[in-house]
Amino acid sequence: MNQSISRHHVAMVITVTLIYVVADLVMLPQSHVVFSYSNAVYLLKAAIIVAAFFLVARTLAALWPKLPRRMQGFVAGTVEAVDSIGVLIALFVPLSMASLLFMYLAASTTRPLMDAYLASFDKALGFDWLRAVEFANKFPSAATIMVCAYAALSFQVPMVPFFHAVRRRRERMLEFMALIALSGLLTGFLMLTMPVAGAYSFHMPNGGGLSHFTTVGFSHLPTLALLRTSAPFTFLITNTIGITTFPSFHTALGIIITYNLRHTVLFLSAVAVNSVMIVATIPEGGHYFADVLAGIAVALVSIAAVRAVSVRPVAEIRQPAVSS
Repeated sequence: MNQSISRHHVAMVITVTLIYVVADLVMLPQSHVVFSYSNAVYLLKAAIIVAAFFLVARTLAALWPKLPRRMQGFVAGTVEAVDSIGVLIALFVPLSMASLLFMYLAASTTRPLMDAYLASFDKALGFDWLRAVEFANKFPSAATIMVCAYAALSFQVPMVPFFHAVRRRRERMLEFMALIALSGLLTGFLMLTMPVAGAYSFHMPNGGGLSHFTTVGFSHLPTLALLRTSAPFTFLITNTIGITTFPSFHTALGIIITYNLRHTVLFLSAVAVNSVMIVATIPEGGHYFADVLAGIAVALVSIAAVRAVSVRPVAEIRQPAVSS
């Protein structure tokens, strides 16, 4: 494991988290969103879990020299995996708390929705959203596959870093966290600048045109409507749902997950599932085609930025060799 690269990834996650925290502290007093103190209980529970993982790792590490040689390799791997999971939770929980609060604060605005602009952009590209959704709905089996692929993202996000932790690839696990952090920050900024309700809300397809898809594309609308009023809204991390429509964070995450699983046994599966999932963001997720394009851009920019951080230590190593 390249510790220099890993430190850069950790620094990136912490920096993004701090940016969110500062933005939240600035925006919260100016909004009608109320930060529930129950969130502190959630953070405390997470801290206890992190401490438990670190304690188990340290205990096993202390016992390692006393174990039979044939067991030492297995225990050493277990120590690294348990410690990595502790690091993962320690980074992920504050990031998710701060970023979700930011998303809700960004949505808490009375500025006009900009759905008409995105719909016009789709039309300018020759993309007929209603016709595309109705066409996809004509194939029940394909629709079912798209629904499953879209829902699979909620399992992929925790599975990917856990997979790397168990395989003792902390650098790749931290790369994933850095990608999640940066792509989320870019998504949040775009969401803040362009308030959007979503293609389902704008185009209002009839029930027959969606008979083989779920109503997940409508699920965020009640929350969004409440946030866009002046009524107090209590933010509780355990009750949050995804409310981002522009850009498509599903699209960004699908590309990021696939990239992060490169050179592993799961890569081809990730390509297959996430290719279908990205297509499904339109009929199942209720995204505009413009959302998908923006999600692709977010993913590519995030990957390029994280790769720039990853190759910097290599350049630093090569420079003295060239000079000598």
